[in-house]
Amino acid sequence: VRRADLCKKAAVDSSVIKAMEKKAILEIYKQEVSRLGSYQAETVDTQPLSEQQVQAVANIKQQWEQKEVVLLHGVTGSGKTRVYIELIQEALAQGEQVLYLLPEIALTTQIISRLQRIFGDQIAVYHSRLNNNERVELWYAVASGQPIILGPRSALFLPYQQLKYIIVDEEHDPSYKQYDPSPRYHGRDAAVVAALIHQAKVVLGTATPSLESYYNAQHDKYGLVTMSQ
Repeated sequence: VRRADLCKKAAVDSSVIKAMEKKAILEIYKQEVSRLGSYQAETVDTQPLSEQQVQAVANIKQQWEQKEVVLLHGVTGSGKTRVYIELIQEALAQGEQVLYLLPEIALTTQIISRLQRIFGDQIAVYHSRLNNNERVELWYAVASGQPIILGPRSALFLPYQQLKYIIVDEEHDPSYKQYDPSPRYHGRDAAVVAALIHQAKVVLGTATPSLESYYNAQHDKYGLVTMSQ
């Protein structure tokens, strides 16, 4: 119980609380409370992978042996998010970090809640509506090894220490391109560069690949994994 809440409820001042502490009736201790909030509900286990998803995970890892970037072309409903979750769990088991990029945080609360049900407090969500204090706290959390960061293109610039995978979901979405304010950049392409800097691997996931990514996959610059069912 917070001391201020207890004083208010009991209509006493803090001297009464101190007196009760001296008599060993109460114990007072300090606890750091995050401004970023925490996931209170219980986490759930993941569903088993389908045969198609098992094959997709295996193919992605095989492609990564030769290439840094893999385009995951999966039709709507094929279970791309479940494939991402499998890769995230693997990275977490090795003590590494994963960046999960989304085109618009405001439009993807369903994905956020789904991942939080599985990973709980291991996920930190970065977005433009954080105040300065929250930004500082999240910056330090990432620098200290926060396992999973979920955010829009600007999350690329956080201070990762052990980045293993960058997942670019809906890689075709035009929201990844920043026109204003400067600097102008494309989140998907910047993710590929960031992965080279951090020696990480990239998954570009989509049901409708962008022309650029599909061209790169067809010309053997990127790996290509298809989920057609």
